Amino acid sequence: MKRANGSGSIVKLSGNRRRPYMVRVSARDEYGHIVQRALSYHEKAADAQAALDEYNRNRLEGKAPTADRMNVTLQQVFDGWNARTYRKLNPKSIAAHNSAWNKCVSRYADRKIRSITLDDWQHLLDEREAAGRSQSTINNVASLIKQLCSYSMERDILGKDYSQYLDVPSVDLKNPRGALTDTQLKSLEKLAASGEPWADTVLILCYTGFRITEFLTLTRFSYHPEDGGYLQGGLKTEAGRNRIVPIHPKIRPYLDRWLARNGDTIICDENGAAVDSDRYRAYFSALMKKIGIPNATPHWCRHTFATLLHTANVDELTVKWLMGHSTRSDITAHYTHETIAVLRAAVQKIA
Repeated sequence: MKRANGSGSIVKLSGNRRRPYMVRVSARDEYGHIVQRALSYHEKAADAQAALDEYNRNRLEGKAPTADRMNVTLQQVFDGWNARTYRKLNPKSIAAHNSAWNKCVSRYADRKIRSITLDDWQHLLDEREAAGRSQSTINNVASLIKQLCSYSMERDILGKDYSQYLDVPSVDLKNPRGALTDTQLKSLEKLAASGEPWADTVLILCYTGFRITEFLTLTRFSYHPEDGGYLQGGLKTEAGRNRIVPIHPKIRPYLDRWLARNGDTIICDENGAAVDSDRYRAYFSALMKKIGIPNATPHWCRHTFATLLHTANVDELTVKWLMGHSTRSDITAHYTHETIAVLRAAVQKIA
């Protein structure tokens, strides 16, 4: 059925795209001419249709974003929020927000805030953690992100607030938040043994400590069979880049099965193609519901690895090396066989 004039359209874009379905709507440019603007992009046609239907419902109620609002940059949001909020804050809070903006969040200043995804926001927090920043610094970045998103939601600049799904890292390695218990790990092992799809990948995450973006981009060249077998990968930070994590005996069979797929990445679909983080999070969430922790996120697996290492009485410096946290020396620049042996011995202490 033909859509009514002005109600928007859905276009499937050419090429190999993760989100090929574009929702576009009519708007007026600065000269008053009607032009087509991209509203959002989706993996499935049904999701695009749902987004367009919601836009039209909001349009009829006077709630749909205008063309100007659809193109608002993060810098514009920060400036607007700044002007409205700073006069209510004390000097200490203002200094904390300015530091979070100048040293971290402003990286996305020129981007339309509607284009910034959950993974983009999460990357900023994970990068702060990998660089060895304090808990208060990480919390300040998370707080600023949440306030900017809230400001945008109140003004119909954003259609969805991704900041509510952020997993704020805990840098207290001895008491990390959101770690899986031994009982929950046993439940995952039973699911993996029964052939439950993706259960083995969660266990690999729990015994390697990789972040989800690091994990999903590991290729078969990231696996090294020498020195007892290890994975090498990580974010491009001084401490976390190309760090080595030896393979724990519990996850070796799982890893071997994934390597046998010979895909573009170690974790791949049945056709050998890489799995994006949105898709993996859906698989992960379904598994967490099965073991009774529906609020768990993939970052819990990283916390679990830190907990397992501390429970096994691994020394603090070795834990930092394995987690990719900042130390006084950059171990990743000069790995030796002896160093890898130390890391392997530490991982094998885990029961």
